[in-house]
Amino acid sequence: MQTNNTTARNNIRVFGTLAVLTASAILAALSIILGKFLSIPIGNSIRIGFENLPIVIASIFFGPVVGGATAVVADIVGCILHGYTINPIITVGALCIGLISGFVYREATKKDKEFISTDNAMHWVKIFFSVIAAYAVGSMVIKSLGLYIAYGTPLQTIIFRVITASISAVIDTTIIWGIMQHKGLMRELRRIIKR
Repeated sequence: MQTNNTTARNNIRVFGTLAVLTASAILAALSIILGKFLSIPIGNSIRIGFENLPIVIASIFFGPVVGGATAVVADIVGCILHGYTINPIITVGALCIGLISGFVYREATKKDKEFISTDNAMHWVKIFFSVIAAYAVGSMVIKSLGLYIAYGTPLQTIIFRVITASISAVIDTTIIWGIMQHKGLMRELRRIIKR
């Protein structure tokens, strides 16, 4: 009987464990702080910030579904807390960043002997490819389109968004790769993932 209850609970959970849910909530809160409160605004609709970094961390470490859920929560709650109007297109862009980064990372590391590898510099490239693919679709295309439709942001700002997203991708990749170099943190993270 306990096996059926355990199986049923595991089937209805998006996050899998309370530890992953807690870590995702912390990452969503960090995304809100970095994106809505500690970013540098340029004009009315452009911000330079690192709001996507916690989302990508959630997606790479816990999977694309968890990353996508973390992104949606961070976007909606962040808009409510900061007084922004919720823009569904921008929320979809955030969702895509969460989904794509985790999916591409899992595909890129599918043949690695260990899911989260820290052994070589080639791993940095795999992380970067995951991050830049997510930013290209979610931020450069979908969020730019959402800003254009909702606020009339000139399409020329897309060039600026491409530059800032590319720089952010390099910085975010380096931070994630640096986190993966911390053996104690990674040991705890693997323990959470395997539960």
